Amino acid sequence: MALLDFIYNRPNRVLALQKQYQADARPIYLRPAGAKQTLAVYGVLFSMGMMSTMYGIGCLVTGYGKPAPKDA
Repeated sequence: MALLDFIYNRPNRVLALQKQYQADARPIYLRPAGAKQTLAVYGVLFSMGMMSTMYGIGCLVTGYGKPAPKDA
């Protein structure tokens, strides 16, 4: 069926692309385009979230922000 020939009769470029991708010496998570920026933004957001969580836990443990109980 010549009508769909362009879909299933295509050259296999997987080996060439794989060799090109594996020739890079960087770690696998830094190889895609824009990976450094994405990783930096993720690191900043993760750090801020963890610091906020630790601050909240510290406030809960010490009772910071709650009014002192009044003596009756």
